[in-house]
Amino acid sequence: MTPITPAGSTALNAVKPEQSIKLNPLPLILVVEDSQTTAALLSKYLSGTYCLLHAKDGQLAWEMLEQNHNIALVITDIHMPNMSGHQLLVKIRKSEDAQHKNMPVIVMTTAEDNVDRNLSFLNGANDFITKPIDEMEMVSRVNVHYRLAQTIRELETSRKALAEQATTDSLTKLKNRRAFFDVGTKALATARRYVSDLSVILLDIDFFKKINDTYGHSVGDDAIVLVADVLTQLARTEDTVARIGGEEFAILLPGTNRLGTAVLAERVRSAIEREQFIVGDKIHPMTASIGIASFGVDPAETIDQLLGVADNRLYLAKNAGRNRICVNDEGKATFA
Repeated sequence: MTPITPAGSTALNAVKPEQSIKLNPLPLILVVEDSQTTAALLSKYLSGTYCLLHAKDGQLAWEMLEQNHNIALVITDIHMPNMSGHQLLVKIRKSEDAQHKNMPVIVMTTAEDNVDRNLSFLNGANDFITKPIDEMEMVSRVNVHYRLAQTIRELETSRKALAEQATTDSLTKLKNRRAFFDVGTKALATARRYVSDLSVILLDIDFFKKINDTYGHSVGDDAIVLVADVLTQLARTEDTVARIGGEEFAILLPGTNRLGTAVLAERVRSAIEREQFIVGDKIHPMTASIGIASFGVDPAETIDQLLGVADNRLYLAKNAGRNRICVNDEGKATFA
């Protein structure tokens, strides 16, 4: 039997929890029990298949759950000092952390304690087991709930991966056009509600077709990735950078007026121009043309219309000679 130390927050063999995770690849179970006898019994029944952590009360258990996201399942007693099993259950089910909120919890009760059993289910327990504990019953219940939790977690991971694929450009890992419009629509509603600034930058790589025709599409892809990296480095955390077409990119800038947008656009243009795009043993010059638009200043009621204004200015920048930004419909305020 692998021992569980009697009190406090410990892992197997009296090592620190993070050390036990590295040393023991078995799934982690948190046992919340103030009786060392019961904790030792659970260790005897489960330690061959699982790695057990022990907390002597609900408060300590909650602290361990917040610190350790590798815990897969909780087995808890009800009546303990500091925080009862019922209180622990409520905290787990009300947690903002989805992993905690959906974690399987098995409650240990005495056979005649129907009140605690019913309250445990009301508070979100997945199952219960009566004391004195039967080894086969405990092992069976833990195995079932652990496998079920693993299946649910795998399905959730797959769902998130599919959702990300639907909103992410596969080449650059930026947001795609669909995601940009989704985020932009919400941002525009916020800007309208709170009368705040919102701007967009629309960027197109100059002479991109020539890069593809001369060097091939794989080199063209490298150019796109290079520009995506520049935009990611210059954008703020609250900005949304997206690839919305072949060589076309957009940046959504909440809380940014036209002047601030023009400053960033010029920084982007200059940074791309300075990049050394090496093809073979030669440096191929890389530039971009940029149009900007700002909500509340430019005539646009939707994110599509705002992007349309920026698109018109992008083409004004191209017609003016490329490698420049355009901030108005006259095309006079261009910089290069």
